[in-house]
Amino acid sequence: SSLARLTPTGGVHGNVNPSTSYNARMWRDKPLLKFAGVESYFRTGTEAVQILVNEANRRDGDKALYLEQFEAMMRSLTPVFDRAPRYAWLAKAFLEPERTIEFRVSFLDDTGSVRTHRGYRIQYSSTLGPYEGPLHFGTNVTAENLKSMALASNFSHALAGSRLGGAAGGANFDPSRSSDAEIQRFCQAHMG
Repeated sequence: SSLARLTPTGGVHGNVNPSTSYNARMWRDKPLLKFAGVESYFRTGTEAVQILVNEANRRDGDKALYLEQFEAMMRSLTPVFDRAPRYAWLAKAFLEPERTIEFRVSFLDDTGSVRTHRGYRIQYSSTLGPYEGPLHFGTNVTAENLKSMALASNFSHALAGSRLGGAAGGANFDPSRSSDAEIQRFCQAHMG
């Protein structure tokens, strides 16, 4: 067939008949996840997604926004897992960001008092390249919000074909209630 001529060994996955090859069956004998002595296997893309979503729920059960985003992204990958099950093991890396950094940001306000806020940087994945993502300031900024944004940033970079990893950062600082000088001092403290 013309498909067999595309690769030296034939076929999309390197085998003329992937259903009878050892490599095609190998993933069926390997658990996708192993936790507390329980191994989770899958046969379809839907089952792989369910295993990944259940594990995300176990790890981050109190983060509804992040779980909703994670589940939507994994569900969109169901056909990919059906066609190429090995990608389910790659998707497993998206269960946790590479780094979650939480830090204190202290600066002097206009009255000379020290104000302290909480800053965050979620570095989700550097697989495609260096981290890149948005920076948010506001009273509603939390680690959960930024984790969701970093995951979305990672997928948007991949879909756009850019060679950048996903990240997001910010702080629970409200610039609308601060003077320009306070915003400048806060940003210098946040970046410094």
